[in-house]
Amino acid sequence: MNETRTSEAAPARGREFPKTDARFWRKRLFTRSNDELQVRIGFGGRQDRWPLRTANSEQAALKARDIYVSLNKVGFEATRARFKPWEVEPVEEAHSPTVGQYIEAAQAVAQCRPVTLTHYARKFRFLVANMLALKSGRSKFDPVNGFKKHRAKVDSVPLDRITPEAVAQWRVRYIAAAGNPIKQNAARATAASIIRNAKALFAPDIVEHVKLPLPSPLPLENVKVGKIPRARYQSRVNAHALARDAYNELKDSNPEAFKVFLLAFGAGLRRGEIDKVLWRQFDFEAQTLILEANEYGDVKTEGSADTIDLSPEVSDYFREQMAKSQTEFVISSRVDPEAHSTHWHHYRAVGHFKELTDWLRAKGVTARNPIHLLRKEFGSLINQRFGIFAASAALRHSNISVTREHYVDRKERIALDVGELLNGKAAS
Repeated sequence: MNETRTSEAAPARGREFPKTDARFWRKRLFTRSNDELQVRIGFGGRQDRWPLRTANSEQAALKARDIYVSLNKVGFEATRARFKPWEVEPVEEAHSPTVGQYIEAAQAVAQCRPVTLTHYARKFRFLVANMLALKSGRSKFDPVNGFKKHRAKVDSVPLDRITPEAVAQWRVRYIAAAGNPIKQNAARATAASIIRNAKALFAPDIVEHVKLPLPSPLPLENVKVGKIPRARYQSRVNAHALARDAYNELKDSNPEAFKVFLLAFGAGLRRGEIDKVLWRQFDFEAQTLILEANEYGDVKTEGSADTIDLSPEVSDYFREQMAKSQTEFVISSRVDPEAHSTHWHHYRAVGHFKELTDWLRAKGVTARNPIHLLRKEFGSLINQRFGIFAASAALRHSNISVTREHYVDRKERIALDVGELLNGKAAS
């Protein structure tokens, strides 16, 4: 199509204006199919036509000058985006991924065990649901579908709604709603556990491999776990009487439950370790039990793999039991050892665990996890006889503070005999 030049008069001979002057562009304006003016401007070895969207030559010249200045200042692409935006493909706004999308992406790249990652995801979903007051809506007559609907509701929440500030505010509300100081202390510990596990889902070695447009800051970035109330173990059972009763009441009538009792109380094993321990892990000559990963399960941590010293009585008892056993497992069970989930804790010996738990409850043990209480009693008795460092080693803890704060109780009395002082019997 022919271009029509405007009839603006050129400056006098010898008075050419610089390109940064609007007057330079007046005589370079032209029209094509309508009255709106256009201009050609060379930049970077190319000539481009720039519609100026006006029929007023004064305004058009000013706009042409602005285009030239912009080209030299910020380059072609930025100038085109400003003055010819219709030629630039619209950039889709990055939308925040949802909670469910992030969890799925994290599961694909995380290096931790699936059961551990599932635990992190459960805590994070609980945090999201509690923060946003998402009711489960689960019918007691349809628990499966109710659970699925609730999970879908939580998973659909955009990740950018879970901000560090919102998490901090939730913790304050959660603790305050608990009520009295005792319940608030319990809520404080629960909130700390939830935040600690949810933060683990956003660990750097997970986030760096997740290829999603993540919000900044991340949901729990710089959120402190918070002060946790001291939860030092306080024994409320008579360990000697409990051991005597177990021997008299379980040894013959329920040998599997008694074996569970001995492995927890006499060797300090966890339920998962008791469940998967094999006869071949005993060394009866050395009176030891070697805790290590086997084909049926892994140890909890690297520090959990160790050699445990056994008393002669415990070692002899298990030697006798191995001679009678018809399975490779120390604790016999009809449950298929291969029928386990990689995402949930699964116990072959769950029936025997329940039998021992019921027996312990009948003996007055009120702890939430009675079998784990036996492990704590084991640690406390080792501490009483050999000291805190020995107890930490026997419990296979990564550091002594875990042992001191959560696993051992002081069995001996530490009291000043004031009576002697008052009666004047103390040595002068």
